[in-house]
Amino acid sequence: MATPADAASAHHGSATLDRVPIVDISPLLQGSQGERAAVADLVDRTNREIGFLVITGHGFDLELLDRWFEVSRRFFEGPGSTKRAVMHAGPTAHHGYHGQGLSGLAAKEGEEAPPDLREYFMIGQTDLSAPPFRTPEAGRFHRPNVWPDEPADFAAVGSAYYAAISRLGADLMRLFAVALGLPEHWFDDKIDHHFSIVSSIYYPAQKTAPLPGQLRAGAHTDYGSLTILAPTAAPGGLQVRTLKGEWVDVPHVPGAFVINIGDMMQRWTNDRWLSNMHRVVNPPSAVAATSPRQSIAFFLHPNHDAVIECIPTCVAPDATPKYPAILAGEYMIEKEAAIATATAKK
Repeated sequence: MATPADAASAHHGSATLDRVPIVDISPLLQGSQGERAAVADLVDRTNREIGFLVITGHGFDLELLDRWFEVSRRFFEGPGSTKRAVMHAGPTAHHGYHGQGLSGLAAKEGEEAPPDLREYFMIGQTDLSAPPFRTPEAGRFHRPNVWPDEPADFAAVGSAYYAAISRLGADLMRLFAVALGLPEHWFDDKIDHHFSIVSSIYYPAQKTAPLPGQLRAGAHTDYGSLTILAPTAAPGGLQVRTLKGEWVDVPHVPGAFVINIGDMMQRWTNDRWLSNMHRVVNPPSAVAATSPRQSIAFFLHPNHDAVIECIPTCVAPDATPKYPAILAGEYMIEKEAAIATATAKK
């Protein structure tokens, strides 16, 4: 897969982005043809050069977002026994609670680093009654959720958020289709029984100084097609690496979401779009002891049986795609195996 330096060389004729742009996507929902095309062109350039954008005009229910932040915070700041009762079942069973200090994202990239200073809770599809979720092949990706007893409204609010953010994910995939020169609904039948994950993430206040090289989240790329992130404004935030190799802050805009593409989308686009490195840094030491932080991430993984092969508009007529076709589920299994190998070497 192309590195940022590889991508930079493809854009040597013009200045590349050195910041994350803020994009109003409301034309996608209600704009004219020309307005939609202008947004699509900006999204295409952004995904080629930095792989991150901050979106406004998305129409998401921000009251629901606030409720999910609040109920998640009550869970993370609640009794340890409540959290331990809903621990995830193992390295390939992501649903449930993941405790602090048990993993490090940089280690998954093969880097030497202490465990990340975060804990998180993962939710998958909340309704598994339809046939696509009940095949033997789907079982690895569509597991029943586990829910804590407290807070009492955790399951209800988490399920509502999963459904709503999935709809926004579908809207963004339609925007991506237009940006790639495809029919708007090209991705629809590839995400209609997706195995996406919502991860509610809590970065506790740092009562003691981090170890050398220890971050809230080490430098990494995401693995799926796209990520929708809702961060709080607390100190110690998200940074992304530019094509020049510099780390820049991702701007926090109240009510906006941060969007980035993942490794699967980079492969799907034949390396036209960049799945970029990012990290969450520690807060300044003067405020670290009183500055917890939250983020809510939605990792959109396509249907487990979707074929990930070079998108027709991402290869010249006489050229050979860089990657063979693979099912999305098989791709994720291979990715998890590579991560397990890299982590075991640490």
